[in-house]
Amino acid sequence: MNFPGPLKQGDKVFLVCTSSPILGEDIEKCKEVVKKLGFEPVLGESLFEDIGGYMAGTPEIRVKDLHRAFSDDEIKGIFCVKGGFSASQLLDKLDYELIKNNPKVFVGYSDVTNLNIVFNQKCNLGTFHGPMVKSNMFDDFSNFTKKSFLEALDKKKGEKWKFENPIDEESGLEKKILLLNKKDFENKKISGEIVGGNLSIIVTTLGTDYEIDAKGKILFIEEIEEEISRIDRMMTHLKYAGKFDDCNGVLFGNFAGCENTYGENYELMDLFKDFFKDYEKPVIYGLESGHEKPDLVTVPLGAKCSVEIWEDENKIYFEK
Repeated sequence: MNFPGPLKQGDKVFLVCTSSPILGEDIEKCKEVVKKLGFEPVLGESLFEDIGGYMAGTPEIRVKDLHRAFSDDEIKGIFCVKGGFSASQLLDKLDYELIKNNPKVFVGYSDVTNLNIVFNQKCNLGTFHGPMVKSNMFDDFSNFTKKSFLEALDKKKGEKWKFENPIDEESGLEKKILLLNKKDFENKKISGEIVGGNLSIIVTTLGTDYEIDAKGKILFIEEIEEEISRIDRMMTHLKYAGKFDDCNGVLFGNFAGCENTYGENYELMDLFKDFFKDYEKPVIYGLESGHEKPDLVTVPLGAKCSVEIWEDENKIYFEK
């Protein structure tokens, strides 16, 4: 997997709305927060567009932005401004050879998941499930999120680093990542490229030319504000599509606001434990990466990932 070199202070970074629009008043804020990170923002046309309240302009405008960003040798990174809806409209219009031949640092999550998947698979481009400008860098850009983000970008090819969760305020210790069903997984290690992102978006790729490939990989999943009943349905869809059979293991990020309004006595962890009770591969949960504010661990999608499972501790490592 091709991960471009680290961004440097003063590098030009292209800002794009691949999905939903932002307000005009937010444009200057986007420029300001990127400048504070030490980069020079370049604005895409999509930041100024709004169709129907959920599209940042036509698919052609957003594709034009991405092609412009990947074509320009002076631009070293591409930061998605926010997620939302409609990035899937771009998939059949992108020039994947152009993107493959002009790798850039690419950052986004949520609705950007389908772009992360196709860039990983069709362009051999490693991407970052990391903070987006409007979504994470305005008022709630925590020191932890910023540190995780910049450190992930700064890692060099072949450099290995450990996944680190934020500190739990009550215990004063790092939040633990836990094994869902213990079985006989202790003192084992699994590895593979880490792929995935938002559950809803992963499921929309199934049966298309952009379907996620989980074969021999570590499947990372997170979600926001979906009923447990719908999560059950989507997880079952992934199961029937063979994705849990294909992958070497599953990592769960956070599932912000995912509740069961039909029955309070059956919660998300109850669903997961039932769903994976006969599963013969490790499932790890508790990764603070997803939509939960304010802390977000940046995950390098397409990177080598190894998970070490011990009796008293689980460890995750990444390597570009």
